[in-house]
Amino acid sequence: MARISKEQITEIIREEIDRLNEASMTSNFKKAIEAYQEIQLKQQQLQKTFVSEKNPNKREALKKKLIAISKIVKRAEAEFNRALQNEPIELDEKLVFYFDKAKDKIMRFDTDRKKNNKYNK
Repeated sequence: MARISKEQITEIIREEIDRLNEASMTSNFKKAIEAYQEIQLKQQQLQKTFVSEKNPNKREALKKKLIAISKIVKRAEAEFNRALQNEPIELDEKLVFYFDKAKDKIMRFDTDRKKNNKYNK
């Protein structure tokens, strides 16, 4: 039976911890998105009600609610941005984009030489 070294065990544990952190970040991001969308929807509905209301007293009450909900929206937006900052980013290292002045457009360069001609026509 092959023995596993201490370094190999440490590496396996590190990889699993990274995988779990990535999964939790993604779930935190989903929660932030859902909360942000929900509060924005409430704000939109309140704005519609405010615009359609003709009674000045009710409009004033709705205006106060709009001010209060805008603060909540800002907090939800900050939470969304915080979650977005912690989200893992995957970059395709084989692709490079550059601006070709002669063709006046952005060109795609794939480090895999076989694919270069396909994209830059």
